Amino acid sequence: MIATSPLLTESIRALEASGPLEDAQPAREAARFSATDEARIAHRAALLATRLGLDEGLSRAREIAPWVLLALGLVVTVAGLSLAGAVVDAGERRINVMAALVALLGANLLSLIIWIVALAWPGHGASGSLLGRLWLAATARLAMGRGASAGALAQAALSLLRRAGLLPWLAGLASHLVWTLAMASALAALVFALSFRAYTLGWETTLLDPADFGRAVQRLAVVPGWLGFAVPDTHAPTDRALAQWLLGCVVAYGLLPRALLALLCAAVWRVRAARMQPDYALPYYHRLAARLQAMAPAEVIDADTLGPAHAGAAHARASGPTSDAALLAGFELPPDQPWPPLSMPAGLEALPRVDGSMTQRQALLDTLGQRRPRLLVLAVHASASPDRGTERLLRDLLPMAGQVRLWPLGASTPNVEEGIARWQRWLKDAGLAQTVECQDSPGSLQAAPIS
Repeated sequence: MIATSPLLTESIRALEASGPLEDAQPAREAARFSATDEARIAHRAALLATRLGLDEGLSRAREIAPWVLLALGLVVTVAGLSLAGAVVDAGERRINVMAALVALLGANLLSLIIWIVALAWPGHGASGSLLGRLWLAATARLAMGRGASAGALAQAALSLLRRAGLLPWLAGLASHLVWTLAMASALAALVFALSFRAYTLGWETTLLDPADFGRAVQRLAVVPGWLGFAVPDTHAPTDRALAQWLLGCVVAYGLLPRALLALLCAAVWRVRAARMQPDYALPYYHRLAARLQAMAPAEVIDADTLGPAHAGAAHARASGPTSDAALLAGFELPPDQPWPPLSMPAGLEALPRVDGSMTQRQALLDTLGQRRPRLLVLAVHASASPDRGTERLLRDLLPMAGQVRLWPLGASTPNVEEGIARWQRWLKDAGLAQTVECQDSPGSLQAAPIS
């Protein structure tokens, strides 16, 4: 079973933007895939992706993506801890709470604003957070290396995410998770430092009015107050109250928003992930669908799936024009059977015999699909027992030729008449007697009309 994926399909489109890939065998196999145009396209892409190693690269990308995100989180966490250390490790153990708050939340809030802008105006500016895009690019590079396949995989992922409207949400999920970890680490460092050392907290300014800072402290304390943190008295604030205010602001404006938005992004991803499908309206897919349709054999109604009541529903003639060729093919003949048969009628061209393997059956079908003969004679062993594999081959051959006839070989075999009669009964039971004639001698093959 070939595993198809919208990402692999779009990756093949990205690779073929610089020129078509060699796809003779994958295209033939996909053309025989009895499904919709989209399924044929996906089947061809999956076969090409397997040959190019894209499917293995995609599997590696899925495995390492969480680790890449964790590595980014650790980098940002170290930066957060460094900020927290710089805030609380002043030489005189004095902390300007407003400067500390800006240092702790500034980059976080700036990244959050960029993400909100990208979400509100998709297609303008950055499509998601910088951390999220860095995560996607690093994952593709580590999974596929520096070749064209890595670029195609990353380009395909971005294309599908944009089309589904998921790029800012997935990039946001990565960014929110990283910043949640960074804020939690910074908060833990602050709690540890403020719990085991004494600091003098306050606010100082040279250019601004200190009263403005006091009003800002009061307004920023509203949300932390809802969470149970102390609201400092701006006229006579205590170090303890200001320390709680600082911790409360980091929780309320840094940690909680990122954690809640990460949950929101995860929920949106789960709901919309099924929308990640290629745009089959693109000219590339139109041309590819038309090409695969032209290569596909006419649909044959299989008696196995329709039951006895519909057993006679097989097509008797090819769906399009046929050539003047009259061909002879052998199927599962014994090794000692001369080929071509010594008694082969004049006017027939012998093809290589088929031993029943999938490769040789496919080669026969490919040949008939190219030549479209007006007559195909299938030679079988008269003493053999017809089976479902023979029936399926006959049903595959019917749309390929103007007429298909069965020729049981083995005139020197005892009870050959009984074998031929068995084949004729089998054709009737399989619902093929109306479309496949069973000829019992070379003379009858020559005499039978082939118009």
